Amino acid sequence: MAPRRRPDGRRKPRTRVNMIYRSIQAAGGPTRLKAAIGVSLPTLARWRRVGRVTDAVAVLEWAAVIHPDNPAEAYCLARRLAGLAAKSPTR
Repeated sequence: MAPRRRPDGRRKPRTRVNMIYRSIQAAGGPTRLKAAIGVSLPTLARWRRVGRVTDAVAVLEWAAVIHPDNPAEAYCLARRLAGLAAKSPTR
């Protein structure tokens, strides 16, 4: 069975959004994020290339930087940064 058609009529699947890149930009850029969570720029670049963060402490700190007032959103973001599915905070 062929994949569903996209709005532009093509059958080619869309590429996944790089969550690491998006969250780096949401945190204010790589330099600001580097200072906030205490990792080097080459480490951020490596995580961006891989598409997930391998350091659990950095994941939690990163999520807290982006969502300081909302722990449920921070939890969902932390799961996405770690390469896991984003679960609903109510489950």
